[in-house]
Amino acid sequence: MKGTVALVCFVLVAALGLAAQSVDSISKASTSFYYAKSSLDGEELWKALETRQCAISVATVNADGSPNAAVIIPGVTKDRAYVMFGIAPNQTILNLKERKLAVITAYIYAPAATDKLERNKGARIIVEYVSDPELVKKLAEENKDRGASAQSTFMKIIKVMPLG
Repeated sequence: MKGTVALVCFVLVAALGLAAQSVDSISKASTSFYYAKSSLDGEELWKALETRQCAISVATVNADGSPNAAVIIPGVTKDRAYVMFGIAPNQTILNLKERKLAVITAYIYAPAATDKLERNKGARIIVEYVSDPELVKKLAEENKDRGASAQSTFMKIIKVMPLG
């Protein structure tokens, strides 16, 4: 009986660990920053996002712990504290709502550049899903001239990291 109880406890802990998520669990795919010197940040990053110069993907984690990735076209709020996009209900939105965190990768590839660092520019942006309906309403109103609406998905920018 003790063995059975221990086994059940082990399985529960393992299952909870699979479902648990942190910024580290979704951003540890690359622990070295090979492109740190050419990574975008500050004004250069915001301009690249606002003018849609980057290819954008968002990575989330499914309930079973497996990875999920989607291509999106985000906007940035006027205060540059949030990323926003409109997307039909899908697995990525479900993951955002259930696990709250995601990593957005913004990538610019310049094939004609002779220097490797100039060919590969971008950033990884750790974001957190905004679930507060009042905040969503406020952000949508403040950013309607940028295409935001009450149906927009907003994600608070937590941290900007170099490309891996």
